[in-house]
Amino acid sequence: MLDIQLLNQKVSKLILFLKKADKILKSGKDTFISTPIYPDRVQYYLISGYNELEEIACHLLKEITGEKTKGHCVEKLANQQVFSEKINRVLIDYHNYIQSIMEEKFSLSPEELYVVAKEITDTLINLFIKELAAVVKELKARQPELAIPVNLKKVEEQAKAVKSAVRKISNFLNFPEEEFVKTPLFIDRARYFAVVLIDSSLWVCRHIVRKLGEKAGKGKDCIDKLNQLGIISENTAVKMGEIIQYRDIFADPTAEFDPHKLYRLLKENLPAFLDFVKEIAKAIFKKK
Repeated sequence: MLDIQLLNQKVSKLILFLKKADKILKSGKDTFISTPIYPDRVQYYLISGYNELEEIACHLLKEITGEKTKGHCVEKLANQQVFSEKINRVLIDYHNYIQSIMEEKFSLSPEELYVVAKEITDTLINLFIKELAAVVKELKARQPELAIPVNLKKVEEQAKAVKSAVRKISNFLNFPEEEFVKTPLFIDRARYFAVVLIDSSLWVCRHIVRKLGEKAGKGKDCIDKLNQLGIISENTAVKMGEIIQYRDIFADPTAEFDPHKLYRLLKENLPAFLDFVKEIAKAIFKKK
């Protein structure tokens, strides 16, 4: 899902840096060339602006392609042809300019920098915002309507934490029970990630219950409420509850907990947390 707040923040910073560069460029080519500090400042503003643009591009690419992209996002976005030819060309030029500085350690002469910087700042300041707004509007129109008005970004973050904790705990459970119970590190880490698992799941639970206009209880009560509301199955709620009830014990390093019981408890009930993630996703995105 598009993070409009993130885009607004990044665009504001991008335009701020571009306008600072543009202010210097407006002093004129001769003044720019003859003032040693001006090329350095403009280059700094262009690099700073590009960092913001790269984050904008990576976020848009994720929505356009469905895949998380890292590195060269500006170039890849231009190749998607979602902007006008002029914007795409400037994005490529901007990318190439930054790559020449950061990777090839190549610096343009003040005369060359003035021409490149003028084209980048003029085009992006005057055209990019308008075209970006149109692209965002189109992407938003493609997004599924939420059946529950959750903060999707926060829910996704917590859901990722749940899946990550399940994966890490599963690594310990792949060992035989006798080896697990004799390894303090496995026991300690399993308890730690169980707390992460529980806290992230309960955050999602409370958020959804409140968005549905209901009162969220504490711990297992919240999970039971989700079951009552038809968001998760009874089997998922019961198995999650088996682990959630021990949250405070797991979080207390001085509290003892039988390692055999810990192993079996997690082995039997851990998959329910993945079912939880699937079931809430289905409820959030299901058709009304």
